[in-house]
Amino acid sequence: MDSWLTLLPSCLSILLAITTRQVYVAIFAGIMTGSILLSQSVSNGMADSFNAIAETFQSPSAVKSLIFILMIGAIINVMQKSGGVEALIHYLSQQRNIVKSKVSAQLVTFGFGFLMCLEGIGSMMLVGVIGRPLFNKFDLSNEKLALVANCTGAPLAWLMPFSGAGVFLTSLIASEVESGTLPDQPMSYVLSALPYQFYTIVILALVPLLAFKKKDSFDLLKNKPENESRNHLPETNPQASGLFMLVPILILLVSIGIITYVTGDGDIFSGDISSAVYLSGFISLIGSGVYFRLNQVTVDKYIHWCIQGMKDMLPAVIILTLAFSLSRVSSELGTGKYLASIFSSELPLTFVPVSIFVLCILISFSTGSSGATVSIMTPIVVSLAVSIGVAVPIAIAAMISGAVFGDQSSPISDSVIVASSAADCSPEKHFATQLPYTLTVALLSFVFYLVVGFFARR
Repeated sequence: MDSWLTLLPSCLSILLAITTRQVYVAIFAGIMTGSILLSQSVSNGMADSFNAIAETFQSPSAVKSLIFILMIGAIINVMQKSGGVEALIHYLSQQRNIVKSKVSAQLVTFGFGFLMCLEGIGSMMLVGVIGRPLFNKFDLSNEKLALVANCTGAPLAWLMPFSGAGVFLTSLIASEVESGTLPDQPMSYVLSALPYQFYTIVILALVPLLAFKKKDSFDLLKNKPENESRNHLPETNPQASGLFMLVPILILLVSIGIITYVTGDGDIFSGDISSAVYLSGFISLIGSGVYFRLNQVTVDKYIHWCIQGMKDMLPAVIILTLAFSLSRVSSELGTGKYLASIFSSELPLTFVPVSIFVLCILISFSTGSSGATVSIMTPIVVSLAVSIGVAVPIAIAAMISGAVFGDQSSPISDSVIVASSAADCSPEKHFATQLPYTLTVALLSFVFYLVVGFFARR
């Protein structure tokens, strides 16, 4: 189909996501519209839209991705419910006395966010849990803690190939590989895009830079009196250990490294990373289960923690399932190819990366979701880049950078709400105090993608 109608499913999804902020409805509406266009029958198209969702589960890579995301939720919940998070904070803050100044308080808080790098929301919550007593102790504002949490959550998650966001992106790209749009392994595109994720890299680096800065705009802010009651380190279960938090992550990461090393015949970058990530999720859950059982945690309690964690990840699983279906429908319609013909005739190749960056900013800022933006835009961006000869990794990186800025800066974003809640400040104050920093980095990113556009040909 070579007409403007090929754009209708994606445009409808974007429009509904912006106006209703109901991502599930928006993506499904796009699936149904595309199915109707393909079948040229309303009744058959509606039936095909439901079949398109069912066909997602015929793809082994898609099913593995969905299962792994559920396992990430289980691992995060196990670390939290076991008391491992609180025990590790107690050890580093009181027994080891590592935190001695404002700088160390910020750096330690920032560093803990990396331990939850598998999931952005979990990272922000961990930063908030650890940071509140430390920031209060050294008279650092909660608004600055919210900035640290927000600059660590989504940016770090999209930079980590093995995080939930990384697997989400890899899965979307895998759909393009399966459809024949891309020739190489999905993970190769994810890794190649990392150096070009200018916004996510710079905004993440901003946190330690601000920690070493003697004066900044947050120094004028003071915590409210009611926060003084929180000026203590979190209580810890005497039976809990910091290893309760570290063991699941260590097993997961070590398993990934070993499996990719073995499958790559000694070259970790040539190994089967997708299978390694999938299998390591099971290894981590089983290995952690054995470790917790040896430490007097009953099997029933451990399974309950895992199931509850999986339930918490169901929204992400539903979005990803719908995104797979929309990607397939868009590919069959030829949306990317038609859009590419418009771009190639109307827009100079040089401006393609920066145009993708700006478009994704608008969508993400309006919807408050980087995941929804990436799910909607990936099939369009990939097909566009392939068709007009732009380097796919650069196009992907520009998409992610724009999506993360919008998600991190939008007042309706779950990232803003979670970060402010974790830091115990209002979403309005967090939005207002962080915007000058995120906007500055976005402007620098705009210039970066404008310059990169001159070298974006494959």
